[in-house]
Amino acid sequence: MVIRNIVGDQNPYANKKVDGKKPANQQQKAQESVKTSGEAADRVVLSSEARLRGAALQTANETPDVRREKVDKLKQQVKDGTYTPDLKKAAANLIRDDLDLLV
Repeated sequence: MVIRNIVGDQNPYANKKVDGKKPANQQQKAQESVKTSGEAADRVVLSSEARLRGAALQTANETPDVRREKVDKLKQQVKDGTYTPDLKKAAANLIRDDLDLLV
C-alpha cells in the first residue's frame, strides 16, 4: 500500500528558518520602534470600583485567620462525637439564604 501526500507539506513552518542574526539595519529599526513605542505606551486607568475591590482583596489577604481556634474546636468535637449542631438555627439560615435568592 502506498500513501501519498496529496495535501502537501503538513508542517507550514518547515521551509521557514529562524535566523538569530539580523542585519545591522534591521536591528536599528527594531531598537527605534521600541524607543518610540515606549514613549507612546498604553496606560491603564482603573475605575473607583476596581480600586475598591483591589484594596478589599489586599486587606483580606493580609488579615490573619481569626477563626482558626473555633474551627479546630469544632473539628475536635466532630471527632469525639460530641458536636451537636443547632438544627433550628441551621434551618433558619437555609431559609434566609433561599429568600435572599428570590429577592
